[in-house]
Amino acid sequence: MCLAAEGEPGSPTPLIVSPAGECPAGLPFDGLCRLARSLLQVPAASLCLTGDRGHWLDVAEGLDAGAWHFATSLNGRPDSGAGVMVVEDVAANPVFAPWAHGLPGVTLRFIASLPLPGGAGRLAVFDVRPRGLDAVERGRLADLVELASAGLRLIDQAEQAAMRENHFRLLAETSTDTIVRGNLDGVRLYVSPSVRTLIGYEPEELVGRRAMEIVHPDDLTTFAALMGQIRSGQLSIGVVEVRQRHKDGSWVWMEASVRLTYDPLTREPDGYVSSVRDIGRRKLAEQRLEHLASHDALTELPNRTLFNARLDALCASKGDAPSQFAVFCIDIDHFKQVNDTLGHQAGDSVLREAARRFRSVAEAGDLVARTGGDEFALIMPVAGDIAAVAARAGRILTAMQPPFVFGESTLSIGVSIGIALAPHDGADPDRLASAADRALYEAKSAGRNGYRLSTPSPLRG
Repeated sequence: MCLAAEGEPGSPTPLIVSPAGECPAGLPFDGLCRLARSLLQVPAASLCLTGDRGHWLDVAEGLDAGAWHFATSLNGRPDSGAGVMVVEDVAANPVFAPWAHGLPGVTLRFIASLPLPGGAGRLAVFDVRPRGLDAVERGRLADLVELASAGLRLIDQAEQAAMRENHFRLLAETSTDTIVRGNLDGVRLYVSPSVRTLIGYEPEELVGRRAMEIVHPDDLTTFAALMGQIRSGQLSIGVVEVRQRHKDGSWVWMEASVRLTYDPLTREPDGYVSSVRDIGRRKLAEQRLEHLASHDALTELPNRTLFNARLDALCASKGDAPSQFAVFCIDIDHFKQVNDTLGHQAGDSVLREAARRFRSVAEAGDLVARTGGDEFALIMPVAGDIAAVAARAGRILTAMQPPFVFGESTLSIGVSIGIALAPHDGADPDRLASAADRALYEAKSAGRNGYRLSTPSPLRG
């Protein structure tokens, strides 16, 4: 039986009796008191912890447990410091004599007690007759105190672990990041509630499944490589950006920071913890920056950087036969006059409309770019049909024939086009660009609003 009470001997404080296993703080030390009573052959033993952690008492059958309530409190009990306190005859000891005569229903003649380390409490045994405590019994009392102390340490560690778990769960379940715990096979063991916002699933729908199941096919190789390094112990921490399928079927860009975890006893890898966050907005911003870096802000056409990259790639391509393509250099005729007479807003309007018309005649595989102020360029694949190059130039000239309108002004805008053919006019970007520029100069010299090829002979026959 576990007894809890407060007050000094003879105080009117009511005794609180709790069934075994329901002692304060839930600490199961009633068995230790029974063991102490049995080992030391005494009718009563108690363990009193400081604070509100609880008190335990075990008394021999036939004794009035309620009369022994004094043994369940440290209040009023003389303190012996860190050593064993042995009172062989309570009645003969002037300090303890009040305990012998002031306890109704109890004949108390012997007390022995030993404090727990750190002032955590005291273990005490009582007898109704005077007696001593030999060396063996003192050793047993010390062993029992060590058992009680070890039990308290385990309980403290368990409480701290539970507190850490509660803190982790609180953080995991309130974090905007999704926390995932998985084993070395990649199977999820825990998924935090924020996954609902991330990809629309309930946590229970993902526990027991592998993340690989919903990774975008294009990202599987990267993701599998990272998880393989984590599982093998080659990498203890890794970060990967992948797309995972939302429950509605869409794809969500996310960044996963994955950390290998270890068994606390064996120190062997036992799984992973991952913190996952939505990076969709960041990806959109990155894509926008990439677009701005490679496209003209006014016309939305690819800029010179992207044009040069495509030209370099085509010239560098290796195959059974050199790549055949045409490079068009296109200048808007008399564009400076538009700016000088109507202003830069009119000039910008002409550039935007010209870009729209160039796009309208482009076909799959073409690249139309704005490479300078009033300068545009076109890369056109040529699949053996060289005559298609001249036809495309004619379509560009035709597209420019309708008048351009700016406010109340109607403008007739023409273009001059110079064309170089690869590999006939060159197999490197510089030679092709120079050939197209020479052809453009010839088109302008011939009166503008027309086209010229760097080498006309490929079109004949």
